[in-house]
Amino acid sequence: MPIFELDAGRPVLVEPMQPAAGTFPTDSASVVANHLGSLLGEHLFPVSTRQQRGDGPHLLAVDAAGQPIVVEVVSTLDAEALVRALRYAGAAARLTSADLARSYHAGPEKFATELVAFRENVPVAAVHAAARHAGARLLLVCSEVAEAAVDAVEFLRQSGRQVQVLQVGVLQGSDGRRYVDVSPMVPQTPARRAVEPAVFEPLPEPGPVAHRHAGPARAEPASHIDRMRDTASTPPVPAEPPEAAATGPIPSAGAAAPVGTFPFVLPVPVGPAAGVPLSPDPVLVALAADLATATTLVWARRRRGQRLVATLRLDGLLQLPDGAVFADPDAAAAAASDSEYATDGWRVWRLGDDGPTLGDVRAS
Repeated sequence: MPIFELDAGRPVLVEPMQPAAGTFPTDSASVVANHLGSLLGEHLFPVSTRQQRGDGPHLLAVDAAGQPIVVEVVSTLDAEALVRALRYAGAAARLTSADLARSYHAGPEKFATELVAFRENVPVAAVHAAARHAGARLLLVCSEVAEAAVDAVEFLRQSGRQVQVLQVGVLQGSDGRRYVDVSPMVPQTPARRAVEPAVFEPLPEPGPVAHRHAGPARAEPASHIDRMRDTASTPPVPAEPPEAAATGPIPSAGAAAPVGTFPFVLPVPVGPAAGVPLSPDPVLVALAADLATATTLVWARRRRGQRLVATLRLDGLLQLPDGAVFADPDAAAAAASDSEYATDGWRVWRLGDDGPTLGDVRAS
């Protein structure tokens, strides 16, 4: 976000300085560990951070839909660092939730309970919004992007490619205080920024959960990720199920990232919270009984070239391809179209491509 200084009533654009080499690891690690949810603007469940000299991303978190978010922090985002980060994200999308539970910082027996507790405290709308992100996401936090990597980064930042790049800058006030600015990378190649002078006192060491990393881990021929993948076929010894009364601490979006070995996770299915059954519309229940089979509902948006589908289940509920279930056709239509506005689902959903609308069925 641009920052302006009001000079005699005239706004002057302020360009943040590039952090000094000795301060970037501390500044970035502290911001990511304690304010990751604020950086992305969503609820996140921290899972683990990279151990010193370990192979794996800086941090692994899970969003409200249970899908992995890989965070990599590097001072200079060059081609080597970019490929390494993409490898982390690709591996995160392939391994199972059992791998995640085995490496969870609080122990595998607490993972499922604490993840459910986290999701139960997230608004339903936020859960469905997170579910629209298909697969793992990658967040890159850097001080600068190498000129040779700018085009590749710009391609990956295009809509639908699940990659975000945040650039860290530093502002100094007249009283000598330092302000860290974390903003999305500008689309064009920026001019090289001035580097802040390293004349101030170093910041206090962050708490035990905010680890410093001098730079990206050196790639090895046989990494920890490869070893995990080679042993993935060995079935784990099942852990004792946690007692129903043991819920453990509930992580929050603002909580510091816990320490643990690097795991990976596949998306956790999205659906209604346990113990809160949906009440289908009587008209849809009667229609499902008459059809006697699960039926595809179609919403053809010809101007946009879109064909949205949902399934009318035998219990009268509507299920989208991502697994989200709705009792109200309006809510199902809004979720399928990713719209913030009210949508008349009774008017847009049809039985098949050319069948009657749900509204026609209700009126008959």
